[in-house]
Amino acid sequence: MTRSILALSMVVPLAAIAATAASAEPMQRSVDHVYSTVDCLIERRDRDLREVLAAIPGYNGINEPIVASATRACTIEGRLLPSVGFYNRGAIAERLLYRDFEAIGGRARGRPVRVFPPVSRYYLQNAGEYGRNALAMLDMAACVVRAEPQKAYAFFRTERNSQAEGAAIADLGSAISGCVTQGQSFELTAPVFRAFLAEAAYRVAAGRPAVFAAE
Repeated sequence: MTRSILALSMVVPLAAIAATAASAEPMQRSVDHVYSTVDCLIERRDRDLREVLAAIPGYNGINEPIVASATRACTIEGRLLPSVGFYNRGAIAERLLYRDFEAIGGRARGRPVRVFPPVSRYYLQNAGEYGRNALAMLDMAACVVRAEPQKAYAFFRTERNSQAEGAAIADLGSAISGCVTQGQSFELTAPVFRAFLAEAAYRVAAGRPAVFAAE
């Protein structure tokens, strides 16, 4: 299985992704700005948003569409989008999840946006460390959503960086533990977890949860 090969191939699987994000971003300010930017782009019916989740995390220029659109129309002077791409993807997925689905497992309100197809063993062997880590994190989050679809969907009603958000993460703790495969380790912060859970929830709701191809 591609998933098990990925886990065995990583020396330090996932801790670095959260640690890098925490040290690289002025977290509250920049992540909040992502959401206001995405809200603006959705209101303007920006076409580029439909392409972001179709690109594989860590692949060439995954954030070029949102960055280009935001620069043209929706950014506020002096406030930059995070350089760590999964925050942008997560904010887009979170907003589109509630726009496109009444519940995970229910019918879509319209045509869902495209998400990237499951990646192959060959792709993983040639992907960079960031891409492999992001895919493994997304796979874990998709497992959590499949295990607790109602709780996962309701999670996004909590305010970011709030006690309610922390309580919701704790409530998903057993599902998270059950979804960590042998050889993986996670250093979860609430913004990192929220970003990956949002993209995973959208994939599951759209009926395309698989991150890794079964080979």
